[in-house]
Amino acid sequence: MSQQPAEDDDLSTTKATISVLLFIAAIIVALFLRFYLIGLKPLHHDEGVNSYFLLNLAHKGEYVYKPDNYHGPTLYYFAVLALKLFGETDLALRFWPAVLGAATVGMLWWFRRDLGWIGTPAAAWLLALSPGLVYFSRDFIHEMLFGCFTLGMVAGAWRYLQEQRFKWLAVLAVSAGLLFATKETAFVTVVVLLLAVISAAFWDTLLRLARQGNLKPASLVGAFKRDARSFRLSRDHALSALMIFIFVNILFYTSFFTHISGIADAIGAIGKWTSRGVTEHVHDKVFSYYLGILVKLELPLLLCAIAGVVIAIWRGSRLARFFAAWTVGITLAYSLIPYKTPWLVISVLIPMAVVGGYLFQECWSFWRHPAMAAILGLVLIGVTAACWRMSWIVNFEAYADNSNSAGYLTRIGKRLGLEAYKSGLYGYVYAQSDPDLLNLAEAINQATGHFSTKNYTPILVATQDYWPLPWYLRGDEQVSYSNSLPDSVTQPIVVASEKERSEVEERMSANYRLSTFALRPGVQLILGVREANP
Repeated sequence: MSQQPAEDDDLSTTKATISVLLFIAAIIVALFLRFYLIGLKPLHHDEGVNSYFLLNLAHKGEYVYKPDNYHGPTLYYFAVLALKLFGETDLALRFWPAVLGAATVGMLWWFRRDLGWIGTPAAAWLLALSPGLVYFSRDFIHEMLFGCFTLGMVAGAWRYLQEQRFKWLAVLAVSAGLLFATKETAFVTVVVLLLAVISAAFWDTLLRLARQGNLKPASLVGAFKRDARSFRLSRDHALSALMIFIFVNILFYTSFFTHISGIADAIGAIGKWTSRGVTEHVHDKVFSYYLGILVKLELPLLLCAIAGVVIAIWRGSRLARFFAAWTVGITLAYSLIPYKTPWLVISVLIPMAVVGGYLFQECWSFWRHPAMAAILGLVLIGVTAACWRMSWIVNFEAYADNSNSAGYLTRIGKRLGLEAYKSGLYGYVYAQSDPDLLNLAEAINQATGHFSTKNYTPILVATQDYWPLPWYLRGDEQVSYSNSLPDSVTQPIVVASEKERSEVEERMSANYRLSTFALRPGVQLILGVREANP
């Protein structure tokens, strides 16, 4: 009998060691998938526009928040630091989304006491391998920053509730400040999180009173009052956190105190983007759009999350029920809003992965037996293998497949005629630039060497559809952009729409060699290079 405690300690140490090693391995894999061949995918239209703001900030020190069509300033101020480290490269451009994508995996360490020795690494692997989280961690857009700051806010709030230490409230305040300074949809996320807190507390209290046979309205009200009194938040802590939150937003939206009207723009942007999400019909999708993407590209994660939500409702902790409510709530919120783009699913995938990790921990706790550990291990290996394969296909093989033909159960889906398998919109590739764009950029760069001069601008880009071409021509100062063709084309290098080929040929003042390149689906560009050097 005296040897039993020592044996238990050894077993606990072994479990902890295995858990930590698996967790670290997940972070390493997350970094690999997010940084490996990070320049493989041509820049998306939105990345090109974002790079314009970044280069303007880097070269001229100028940035002004524009709430009508563009998101918050954190992406640019973070990225300008990467530009100083790595130069003007694709790596520098996508560095912070990739880093914060992997950091989101690392943040799960703050939940390890509640997720458990199996649940923590399981959730980490689900986050690390999610095809969607990998895909948008390799894009220079705001979304991965938004997802990381959201989880940071939740982690700070949870740890503060447990420990009552101000450092965790500071994590909450900084994360919340960065969240609102990243994207206007922060308001939607915060409302969903607050409703998830209320739902989890209500359900937890309801079940506890039901088990006690005391399910009366007065008992329910009394229980909520006791919970409210047990939550202690000092006035100093609250005011300090509020000041941090406000300071972070003022810092970024005023462009570091150089554009004071940015504060009013930030406040007004909430109404503008709310109206845009309901009334603008450019990106409208059906209610089931995100569910279709999840079934098609995140099926293992989706199944784990569904099972995790069910178990959390049945026998979960309050934290598990919060993540379950967050998962359901954010999915419903984004599904109800008509305006839908695939990168918004990041906000759904993160809580789903945590709930999926919780599932594995609860299965072990419920059926505590060596055979169960082996079964759970095999299931987790199967899930990670499937996620790895799909993530690799989406990010390194079909990264520019605008038909979004990759997915789970594709044969069955097509046979049944499911919309997600018929429509090319159900996937993470969304009006993605064609790899042929890189050939166009290379052809222009080669041609400029023959015509470079200080006396005139050798390159004319005369089309509305040219993003992200400015990023690839960033080193050439002798380029001009116009939404339409001039009456006479005199520049030795001309880029125009294939639809205007006849007009280009008519307005050229000399013999040009014309080539056609694909920019993105439905958009073909022609490159005209003058045959002889004047």
